[in-house]
Amino acid sequence: MNEITPWIERLARLGYASIGAVYAIIGIVTLSAALKRGGTEAGGASDAFNVILQQPFGRLLMFLVAAGMFGYAAWRYASAIKDSDHRGSDAKGLAIRTASFFRGLFYTILAWEAGRMALRDTASGADGNATRHWTGRLMEKPFGRTLALIAGLIVIGIGIYQMSRAWRSKLGKKLRIENVSADFRRHVVAICRFGIAARAVVFLVIGYSIIKAGWKYRASAAADTEQAFSLLRSTSQWLLAVVAIGFIAYGIYQFVNARYRLIQA
Repeated sequence: MNEITPWIERLARLGYASIGAVYAIIGIVTLSAALKRGGTEAGGASDAFNVILQQPFGRLLMFLVAAGMFGYAAWRYASAIKDSDHRGSDAKGLAIRTASFFRGLFYTILAWEAGRMALRDTASGADGNATRHWTGRLMEKPFGRTLALIAGLIVIGIGIYQMSRAWRSKLGKKLRIENVSADFRRHVVAICRFGIAARAVVFLVIGYSIIKAGWKYRASAAADTEQAFSLLRSTSQWLLAVVAIGFIAYGIYQFVNARYRLIQA
């Protein structure tokens, strides 16, 4: 088992920490929205970036977030292409590696947005719904509607896989937490499972919206995280609150990954 290039490992760990901070902030903003009956909107990545920018040395923090996410994306590409997580080349392994590639692509886009906001020191001028933007770009291509439908199915597949991981407690052998106390490990695993399940729910909503956009040939139907939260809120205010708490739990899960995740080539 070869160790991955040290600088990629450091950036990947910084990326996990950056992602954890973003998800925790999104969860806090959204929980605040869920507990109020009006006025406050559910949060998305741009809201989290704005919170970071408002902190002391916010611009520097944003550059660190962007660098970490780029590093995390690079590692995800390596995982997909070089099979650094040893998933294999059977149907299941290839599906997981394909999902890893798309996760890398997602965080590349998010890192680009974080870097752009750091340069501008503001969210004004951001393109808004990235899911809608990229769905529209996809539908401009030959067989664009079919590509959008496939993309939506992939996102739903990722959501189902993540829900399965949460249900079966499949955190894998990638977390090196054997040496911590049993109580700590039990609590960490419970928090991680809850966070993964909450994020899976949002993936399912986003995937469905992309399929709907492709089916109707209308990119505006595609939802990002913030719009997915709005859809959940229209169903139940308390459902949104539970998912928001889950996003905070997912942020904690990413901090655990930053500390204990086995990162290999």
